[in-house]
Amino acid sequence: MRTGDTAADVAVVGAGPIGLAIAWRCAARGLRVMVHDPASGSGASAVAAGMLSPVAEAYFGERQLTELLLASAARWPAFAAELTEATGVEFGYRTEGTLLVGLTGDDLAEARRLWAYQQGLGLPVTPLLPSALRDREPALAPRVRGGALAPTDHQVDPRLLVPALRTAAQRAGAVLVPHPVGRLSELDARVVVVAPVAAPPRSPACPCGR
Repeated sequence: MRTGDTAADVAVVGAGPIGLAIAWRCAARGLRVMVHDPASGSGASAVAAGMLSPVAEAYFGERQLTELLLASAARWPAFAAELTEATGVEFGYRTEGTLLVGLTGDDLAEARRLWAYQQGLGLPVTPLLPSALRDREPALAPRVRGGALAPTDHQVDPRLLVPALRTAAQRAGAVLVPHPVGRLSELDARVVVVAPVAAPPRSPACPCGR
């Protein structure tokens, strides 16, 4: 697709967090970017929990994935600061850490097995007694058997993040096209990026991060 007489350098299909972040970065580097989405922010990002939790979600047999997630999470503070500077808005980036909660004895036994694995990878996971958990989150059920704190696991509000990224992308020069894409062959661009669908939402306080 063309804007006037100029074809896009990059066409992005999907204006969720990933698609808009790609559009922002590409446009900021001087590329001509068009983002195609009939309803930006109406997909999974409207209901996702926004967890940035590579430690809580580190699981057996996924060491390489964990390393990738840790590297990604390490970039978030600088990314968040840059996005705030570019837009002048807050988007719910929270850094107080994530609580992992075991409601039953079975939950806690499985969670402890996982925490031992995570600690073996050198990840920061601190087991907490029920009283310490409720000190941090008074709304927790009184029957909680135990839990842990992953202090470096953060969170962002996707419902605020998408508009912020959209603003940043547009200010950098990206053009939003509010129409669906039936076939990639319809797009007139040197590079086409199809943004992945976000994962289903997860609760920030879960027994074992899965």
